[in-house]
Amino acid sequence: MQKIPLAYDEEKKAWFLERELPEGRYEYKYVVDGNWVCNEHEMKTKPNADGHVNNYIQVARDGTSDEEKAMRERLTGPDPDLTKEERLMIKEYLEQYTEQ
Repeated sequence: MQKIPLAYDEEKKAWFLERELPEGRYEYKYVVDGNWVCNEHEMKTKPNADGHVNNYIQVARDGTSDEEKAMRERLTGPDPDLTKEERLMIKEYLEQYTEQ
């Protein structure tokens, strides 16, 4: 679990978070007044094995190779199997945001 703060845009009167993400499905929730909540106006998952419901975003791009699709399915499935290199890449990616 990682908490990433949103930025408020005064002009648009809305909260934003922008990130470059590889293609895949990303689940998330918001923390409001210390409570984890879903936004009822955004896409939601079905309850998972623990009964939790999350919001999610599906990131897609054109021209994905069969190799990339297979890797994405392996990494975003219910029992992901990461290689040592993939674990290191994710660790380095997350560490850059904890320093901000």
